[in-house]
Amino acid sequence: MKEFKYGNTTVIIHSPLVLMSAEERKEWFQKEWEKGNPVLKQIAQAVIDCYRKE
Repeated sequence: MKEFKYGNTTVIIHSPLVLMSAEERKEWFQKEWEKGNPVLKQIAQAVIDCYRKE
């Protein structure tokens, strides 16, 4: 768990990813992508959709 404060707002992140180094996160994402993690694929598609021209 990691806690951030922005003005009067407190953001608490419970993901273990927040405690990993940049390299560890990169490896985790690569492994999950190769395994076909459906949530990761949906997030990637949502980002692509945001940049798609209409």
